[in-house]
Amino acid sequence: MMKKYVFPYLILLAMVGLSSCKKEIKSTDICLHASSIDYLKRWGIREISTNVFDAGNVPISHTVTYPNGYFQINSDFTYNLFSDDAPVNGKWSINKACEFVLNPGTSKERRFAVIQLSDDSLTLRQTVGRTVITQHYAAFKCPPLASLQFRWDNAFTLQSPYGIDTVYKTMRLKQSGYFKLNTDASYNLILGAFNGMPAPPPATGTWGITQPGCLLVLDKNKTNEISYEVQKVNMDSLVIWRKDTVRKLNQLRYYSRHK
Repeated sequence: MMKKYVFPYLILLAMVGLSSCKKEIKSTDICLHASSIDYLKRWGIREISTNVFDAGNVPISHTVTYPNGYFQINSDFTYNLFSDDAPVNGKWSINKACEFVLNPGTSKERRFAVIQLSDDSLTLRQTVGRTVITQHYAAFKCPPLASLQFRWDNAFTLQSPYGIDTVYKTMRLKQSGYFKLNTDASYNLILGAFNGMPAPPPATGTWGITQPGCLLVLDKNKTNEISYEVQKVNMDSLVIWRKDTVRKLNQLRYYSRHK
């Protein structure tokens, strides 16, 4: 059964009706016009907090979500939002009130106050009626090759079909096997039987980190090329994320380092 919900960070598509009337422009403490900090880069989504207030400005609710993906601000005044819902692209600008504006001059225009900016973090805030949405980002860091060159045993996969403004129920899938990233830039993929189907034959190929984007890429420049976002890597675990825009699936794969 389809479960519809609109993520707060996709406000550029949602809440169009709520912002149809013009709101008073308020200045912000941080103006990107005068910033000496490079914000034109890829920002990983850390968390989104949503606070709702009543007419007396008393808090009604507070929620926090931890979506996957990133928000990329390009120097040609375009942006890319690649997250749990459908990918979104558009244009950005900075207005006279120092607000960061997505899709300026369109029905999807969204204005954000820049609450915090440093070399490694960015915080944006939008107010829609009595709802305040604060988006926290961290600078996207490219994982070093040495941190990935291990055998990673399958733990589980979280898979979510998606559509426009729609994410279906997440499925937890578990399949035996492992994913080994070798120091000679080759990989080995071994999978067990799954869902009544026999185990697929072992697979091997090449791997690396591609630029721009710091993506983990398998079989680069081949017909079976596939890439993943490295969401987390440490001495014990690896989490990679991929949005399959053909099959309309979000896939979050969890691995544990082989002991």
